[in-house]
Amino acid sequence: MSIVVRRTGQAVRSAESKASRHAVDVVLGHLGEIGPAVAALRRESSRLAEWGEELARVRRRGGSVFAAGSDGSAHEAQRFTSELAAHDPGDGATFKAISLSMNPEADGAGSISAQISHQVRSGDIVVLLAAKGITEDLRDAAAAAKSKGARVWALTGRDSRDLAQSVNEAICVNTDPAHAEEAHLVAVLALCECFDDAMRGANPE
Repeated sequence: MSIVVRRTGQAVRSAESKASRHAVDVVLGHLGEIGPAVAALRRESSRLAEWGEELARVRRRGGSVFAAGSDGSAHEAQRFTSELAAHDPGDGATFKAISLSMNPEADGAGSISAQISHQVRSGDIVVLLAAKGITEDLRDAAAAAKSKGARVWALTGRDSRDLAQSVNEAICVNTDPAHAEEAHLVAVLALCECFDDAMRGANPE
């Protein structure tokens, strides 16, 4: 038995309503899937706050912050440094927030580790992001940064948690790469908010 809707407009609205319900289910399904990733960040909220405050201390000392990521995480690294620079009060102090990426045209000199060796100084911060996997260049970058006297932090996922062994501190979002990457974006934005709050609330050292 079929039901005929006599008014064309009503039929269109009925179809749109069904489509909207399906879209809502898709959205709710996605939000449910990232729940564990958000929960992981909640458990690391104190560490994220400490990192944000440390970023402010490094900035006040005239240091720099570097970020790099493997695969798709390179986009989060770039977003992090862009947001961090945007949150800087711009009071004339020298501050650099730099995103590093592999440059295959520059041979070995274009590797992330080589760029760190040339640019990072003692007291700087290097943040490495890896949601999917770990490249040898990221491991080498961590070693290069530590050899320069920089502190190295990592945001990892289920498939890249071993990077924690190469850095000073790490936050692992123990989920699949796609949702770990989303959580990393939330984490770096939270770091920037903490940095902003610390810069506004603390006296210069």
